[in-house]
Amino acid sequence: HNWYHAVSCSHVSFLFLTLGGADAFLSPLERFCIIMGALIHDLDHPGTNNDFEVKRSTPLAKRYGNDAVLERHAINMGLNMCQENPDLDWLNSFDQDDREYVKHFLSESVLATDPARHADIVNEALSFVENGLKDYQTNSNPDVSESDYEPSSSMTHFNSDDPTHRLFLGKLILHSADISNPLHVSFEVASDWAIRVITEFSRQAEKEKQLQLPVTTFMDGLDSQVKIAKVQIGFFRFMVKPLYHTIGILFSNLAVLEEWGEKNCVRYQMIIDEQDKKQHDSNTGEP
Repeated sequence: HNWYHAVSCSHVSFLFLTLGGADAFLSPLERFCIIMGALIHDLDHPGTNNDFEVKRSTPLAKRYGNDAVLERHAINMGLNMCQENPDLDWLNSFDQDDREYVKHFLSESVLATDPARHADIVNEALSFVENGLKDYQTNSNPDVSESDYEPSSSMTHFNSDDPTHRLFLGKLILHSADISNPLHVSFEVASDWAIRVITEFSRQAEKEKQLQLPVTTFMDGLDSQVKIAKVQIGFFRFMVKPLYHTIGILFSNLAVLEEWGEKNCVRYQMIIDEQDKKQHDSNTGEP
């Protein structure tokens, strides 16, 4: 969790807005909130997760009531930065009403990056898929019934006039960007991010052992390429893929991201298969 991750999340968020077409449903103010939220969503991150803060009963965990501890801390740091340094006060560009709206939209979007909210994000995204495409522009006219018009290019999953739809898009984009590392078109880039994440996991597991805390199982013992490959495949299959498959339905131009993730899993599986073959050959004495 560092500046490179912040920039990466900002880039993926921009991809959602432009290639994905999500910008069509959002105001310029909301687009700003998404990009700024991506930049600050892990501000002052300690390199450990929320569970670690809670297990240690840290001052941060107590301050934020054990709920989305690091996300709330990042929001607080980002907003306080504006108050403490006039040169960094990006909120000063807005009038009072817009400033309060920015704080709300940005904060809610950043809170959605808490992994504990993943299932809620996926389920809400699925509900938009299940509700189907609608011509919100036509439906906004009370004198027109569904049987009175033909489907058109204006059929969408989201209503730009509905603030709850727009806020969900902010949440969806930031959360999706936050877990997008396995989806790089380049396996070399995706695997480099994996090594960075695994290194952070291993350090947390070591700290937990030193502090005699319960050790986070999936972070411990990641000391080989095969183990890292298995973790990455599992992360993609059970967390990333369900979300991005749904995103591919909501925003068809983004379906390619799931495809890139699948291709990276094939590469990881090749690492596992190669090691299995070496182990088999060693056991059977084959050259």
